[in-house]
Amino acid sequence: MVANAVAGPGPSPWWFQSPRRPSLFLEQRAGVELAELFMNPVYYGIGVPHGAGTPVLLLPGFLGSDGYLSIMSSWLRRTGYRPYSSGFTIVAGSPFDMIARVLRRAEQIAAESRRPVTVIGHSLGGMLGCVLARLRPDLVTHVITMGSPLCEDPRTASHPLVAALADLLVREGRAPRNAVVTAREFERQLFTGPMPENVRLTCIYTREDAVVDWRACTDGDPRTTAHEVRGTHVGLAWNAQVYGHVGRALPLR
Repeated sequence: MVANAVAGPGPSPWWFQSPRRPSLFLEQRAGVELAELFMNPVYYGIGVPHGAGTPVLLLPGFLGSDGYLSIMSSWLRRTGYRPYSSGFTIVAGSPFDMIARVLRRAEQIAAESRRPVTVIGHSLGGMLGCVLARLRPDLVTHVITMGSPLCEDPRTASHPLVAALADLLVREGRAPRNAVVTAREFERQLFTGPMPENVRLTCIYTREDAVVDWRACTDGDPRTTAHEVRGTHVGLAWNAQVYGHVGRALPLR
């Protein structure tokens, strides 16, 4: 959810600036969204195109693991895709280490499938997917983000409690040896900027998001496809509207 949490004091988070502050308490509705998904035809592959074995890498969000994306993974498999887990036990630590792990995983999947991958990332996972596409556009054909802050300073787009947790658990680390800028500047460059010409970007967001400012969840590029849904930040991983948009976006080239 937060990439640049180690950046130190800065502008106040959006939550303090908004007159209508969404409450983290409302994120508990995610359980209801999961139940609604199981009752929706889209969960059974009805009403969405089916794929032809396209490899899809699923990236969880901050402090998450592959477990909560297993529902989407099973759904992707039922609808004709080949989902892959990230291998993260927990998403935390140095951004550079996280990026390196995602890069190695994408290289492994691309070599195995002999084709570039589609990346679906929730929150911080979507940010990591965009970084992967910028670093290795030969490995990625499409990035789909779900509630991912794509602005220059993701810390100010996050709920203050989440930003505080990231301050503790996301360490700055070191930039690669050949970097000619500081680690913080190198990180900022990685997490912002346009997507490569050959990589599609689809952003999904909800205005009811109590964790990330929904206005930061698309990059403003006219090439980007953005979809608004109803629901919580946490529930984006099993939101029936999200599955519908993902199902229709995946087959496009």
